[in-house]
Amino acid sequence: MTNNANIAKMVNQLNEKQKQISQQLYSGNEQMRGLAKRVWRVQEDERKHIARELHDGVGQLLTALINQLQQVKKGDESIALDESIDLARQALSDTRVISRLMRPRILDDLGLIPALDWLVRIMADPEKATIEFHHQVDSILDSDTQTLAFRVIQEALTNAIKHAQAQKIILNLIATDNLLMIKIKDDGIGMKADQEASPEGFGLGAMRDRISAFGGQLTIISQPGQGCEIKILVTGRNGR
Repeated sequence: MTNNANIAKMVNQLNEKQKQISQQLYSGNEQMRGLAKRVWRVQEDERKHIARELHDGVGQLLTALINQLQQVKKGDESIALDESIDLARQALSDTRVISRLMRPRILDDLGLIPALDWLVRIMADPEKATIEFHHQVDSILDSDTQTLAFRVIQEALTNAIKHAQAQKIILNLIATDNLLMIKIKDDGIGMKADQEASPEGFGLGAMRDRISAFGGQLTIISQPGQGCEIKILVTGRNGR
């Protein structure tokens, strides 16, 4: 009887263990599906942003250029070719900016720090926002980690300037063999706790998903009217 009781107890324990494993697998699958959906949403949002920039910027410039050239073709002497050339140059400039923001060649050619120097330079506006950039890189970062750092910083700076109306932003980056740490602090309008938690709030969902894919952590400290501080921490050699 004792042996039978022990066997029954072992069987029950095995059944419970199997249930726990099944629940963990189900939970893991749900998390993976959720992450896949959010990554897909991020990609779609980026495509929408690019499409809007092309339509509202380059598209309108090219439409104006076509109209001017048609007037020139009809012999309208009030249209100067110099104006058309200026429109073409502006369209070309806007196209190059969009292309570089999608995937700046400088990131592949020269690495993360020169790419961030360029990003800070084009995003800073003396009349609206100044950006201080401090960095200490003691390790060669792999390509994926460089892309992660560039994208989350790009998103954070965009949020600070466009949404938080920040006038001063301080960006710090530290990279070692075992650690990648990024801190972005601004003096903008800040945000409420529910905005921080919202996956859609100010592009924070995209940042969380990118960082989560690398096993990192995103911390946000903010209050309305008191600015915002974003901290990103990725541990493991070169963020892996």
